[in-house]
Amino acid sequence: MGVTVRDARRLSPAAQEDLRRRAVAAVQAGHTQAAVATVLGVSPQAVSMWVNAVRRNGSGALKAGKRGTASG
Repeated sequence: MGVTVRDARRLSPAAQEDLRRRAVAAVQAGHTQAAVATVLGVSPQAVSMWVNAVRRNGSGALKAGKRGTASG
């Protein structure tokens, strides 16, 4: 684990996906979700959400989705 991110929402979708993958890999390697969240600068709830998403739907669940509101 390494670099602390101040606001992950400002990262590109690819960087957000990488952050999620690193967080899940760290938890799978035995680090606590709280420790991973602290090091990566995200909330423990976000780490928990990502870990659970991977458990339910596989690694594809971490892909960056479309952001913003639907225009209509």
